[in-house]
Amino acid sequence: MKDYLTPEWMEAILTAVIIPLFGILTKYIITLLKRRIAQLEQNIGQERARNYLSLAENAIESAVISVNQTFVEALKKEGTFDEEAMAQSFRMAKELAAGIIGNAAREGLKLVYEDVDAWLDSKIEFYVNRIK
Repeated sequence: MKDYLTPEWMEAILTAVIIPLFGILTKYIITLLKRRIAQLEQNIGQERARNYLSLAENAIESAVISVNQTFVEALKKEGTFDEEAMAQSFRMAKELAAGIIGNAAREGLKLVYEDVDAWLDSKIEFYVNRIK
């Protein structure tokens, strides 16, 4: 048995089997790490999008409530709330919400919605109907 485990045989086994296995194992580990990094990047992107959506929803709700309390209710008390005033209150809410949201969050919302303005309009309508 000693004849089979000579230093030459050990070196041959090391060169022929173990060193290539390290290469294969290294490639597998690198592939696994790349997949995990891609998965983490996707999760971070999704989390960022959720944060932008939450920020935007809060901004829209705040803007609609603010315009309702400061503009719409005053006109309703005076009895002058008409279609023109309704359109003006919508524009005011949209401008206020867009200002609160800011450009960075607006760009982030583009990750989720292709037409951010249409989404913003629909959300304003949603919150207007919700507080009626």
